[in-house]
Amino acid sequence: MRYDLLKNDSKYIIAVSGGPDSIFLLDNIYNNNDLNINNFIVCFVNYQKREDSYYDQQIVEQYCQTRKIKLVVKTVTPADYGQYQKLSHNFQALARYLRYDFFLEVARQYDCCAVLIAHNLTDNIETFLLQKQRNGMVEYYGLSVESTYFSKILQDQLTIKRIMLDVSRKFILEYLSNNKINYAIDSTNILAIYHRNIIRQEIQDLNIMDLLAEMQTYNSKNDELKDLTAKYFFENDGTINIKTWQAIKDPNLKQMILFNYFKEAGLAFLIANKKRKFLVELREELESQKPNIIVAINKEYYFVKSYQIVKIIKQTELEIVSTIINDDGTETFWKNYQISKGTEQKYSFKINPNQYPLLITNDVEKLRTVIIKNKKLNRWFIDEKIDLFTRYDYYILDQANNLVYANQKVWQKVKEFINNSDLEKDKKIYFMIK
Repeated sequence: MRYDLLKNDSKYIIAVSGGPDSIFLLDNIYNNNDLNINNFIVCFVNYQKREDSYYDQQIVEQYCQTRKIKLVVKTVTPADYGQYQKLSHNFQALARYLRYDFFLEVARQYDCCAVLIAHNLTDNIETFLLQKQRNGMVEYYGLSVESTYFSKILQDQLTIKRIMLDVSRKFILEYLSNNKINYAIDSTNILAIYHRNIIRQEIQDLNIMDLLAEMQTYNSKNDELKDLTAKYFFENDGTINIKTWQAIKDPNLKQMILFNYFKEAGLAFLIANKKRKFLVELREELESQKPNIIVAINKEYYFVKSYQIVKIIKQTELEIVSTIINDDGTETFWKNYQISKGTEQKYSFKINPNQYPLLITNDVEKLRTVIIKNKKLNRWFIDEKIDLFTRYDYYILDQANNLVYANQKVWQKVKEFINNSDLEKDKKIYFMIK
């Protein structure tokens, strides 16, 4: 048990399900004379998905009541499930979001610095085997003694501590039996209806020490890649630079860089459950000579390479939007931009009344007839190597399909070729866009 991870002057939540692991954790903390049980709050979640779930709750309640330990219970309602289904329709994932958000709320209320989770040695091995089976990119093989949970709904985070990763399930069961401590058995473990539980039953035939040694080897190699990745991002200002990227020979390092690029963008969840094959595909796309690449990560996000720029963006950023700007004086909105009347002293662009109606758009089809430097605008994009992010920004056309104004990157290159000399001085209309 890693009691050294706990501070005597801090408060903690103990996540207790009523099962043998969490009851073992609770009992060992209660009986540790170096710890003050008043600094610990037990949290129990009843998902109401099993007929025997109230039996589990009763075991936890009886244990805490007889020992005067603070207990907070959450009974999950249909409304709770409805709220969290927007995050996942998989019950295991949904239950985790519900559970950890509950812990986070209790931690806020009682000023707790972390939640203690009763993951043990066997869980550690199971996690490692699942990671190998999925063959995905991971931050750490097995379970780390400390990690962080970030709530998408509460927009806050909670530290997770695992102080019993060196304790086997066999030892836990013997301890509870010898001390005549009651605990619940999750019927889903017996039925083995979840993937992890299938591995849990098979792991009994494997050599734990060999697996721990293998896990250590995997983590050592992973640490080397993480160090090289940190060095890469330091030298490239936190971005993926196509030139330096293509100079890297090790494909595993490239995949670790990609993984951490998602992580540093706060978007690691997008690839957390994807197999390594997905990162291989992204790596191969970046290695290609194609100037522009768009890869759909899911229904909301794209991974985009455009010339030397690499970004993870929401699909709405490349969404085609066209909006009319009329002469009625009302403000116009285009994506995150606001177009309103300006003044002669402060304006972004100017027109004559006969140029109405204006169109603000990023529709390439509508831009094909626009001429810049005797070239069609779409041809000019290619010749000037204008990236996709700029191409899909705004352009303002008049009723004759002439370019009036454009996003800053394009405008700086083309403004000298836009003829505004025939604007009538006393009829100029000024606009601001921001």
